[in-house]
Amino acid sequence: MKKIFTIIISITLLAGVFAQFSFQIIIGFGNTPTPNIDSLGDYSVIIYTGEPFATVYIDEVFAGKTDAFGKLVVQFSSEGYHTVWVVSSNQSVIYEKIIFKVEKQPKYVYVFGTGLGKLTVFSNVYPVYVYTLDGKGAGVIEKRGDSLLVPTGNYKIRLESPGYETLESQVSIAYAKETPIWVEFKPLPFNLELIVKPEKFSPNGDWKDDECYIKIYSSRSAEGTLQITDFSGKIVLEKSLTVKPGTTEIKWDGGGNKDGTYTVSVLLSDGISQVEKKANVIIDTSTYTYTKEITLTFLTVFLAIMGYLIYTSIK
Repeated sequence: MKKIFTIIISITLLAGVFAQFSFQIIIGFGNTPTPNIDSLGDYSVIIYTGEPFATVYIDEVFAGKTDAFGKLVVQFSSEGYHTVWVVSSNQSVIYEKIIFKVEKQPKYVYVFGTGLGKLTVFSNVYPVYVYTLDGKGAGVIEKRGDSLLVPTGNYKIRLESPGYETLESQVSIAYAKETPIWVEFKPLPFNLELIVKPEKFSPNGDWKDDECYIKIYSSRSAEGTLQITDFSGKIVLEKSLTVKPGTTEIKWDGGGNKDGTYTVSVLLSDGISQVEKKANVIIDTSTYTYTKEITLTFLTVFLAIMGYLIYTSIK
């Protein structure tokens, strides 16, 4: 005689934007078949994954594991929308969170997983960023021998490494198998740009244009110096720089220097070539805007009004 064990768990919660609800999870162990859908009560659903003993979450709350047939019966108290997320015990399968609607009539909710394989990238440089051609990021290969879990299939991928030309490769990912590829990146030309904004600033403490921002755009990792000189050629600021591909931003408050035109110079080397860029910036403290006083007054009045409203609401 077969033994049938049934566990009924009642849960009540308030889940994000979903209404308050309660549900029961009916789990069959061993070779116990899932109850026939016609025999289930109102507002019941059968979560079907096809994978035995997968972990199921309803609205981010643990709901149980599927039975030997890949099913889990959940009974709700009313109609409504809910989320289901399945976590596989097999690292080669991944499930996406889906939204489903509970209705009075019992129904199936199908949640199917996506098979995964491993992609291993051998490269002359790291890290390597891997993207599918629709722009989705697959992940980052940090060092030699690292792998990524990628959905099975045949498709092109895009590979990027900062400071190097972008590559594309055709891959065929098989379920639960490791696919190695070999790539060689070519360095981008060393390009450098220098922008200073605003071109005129007034470090006079009025909270308007009190600082300028020195933006350095580099196509490659590089090292060098930043130097700011006044109208007579005197160095008023000098510092070492290490930049990565992309944008590096440096803030300068004028350092108590006099009004006038200053020259910002950036000299960087990527180890192969050296590039220098210059830009001018003007310090002019002659105009005081009272932006600080206006802002502080407005903030004081606002806080006073809010304090008064809170005080009157709790009296």
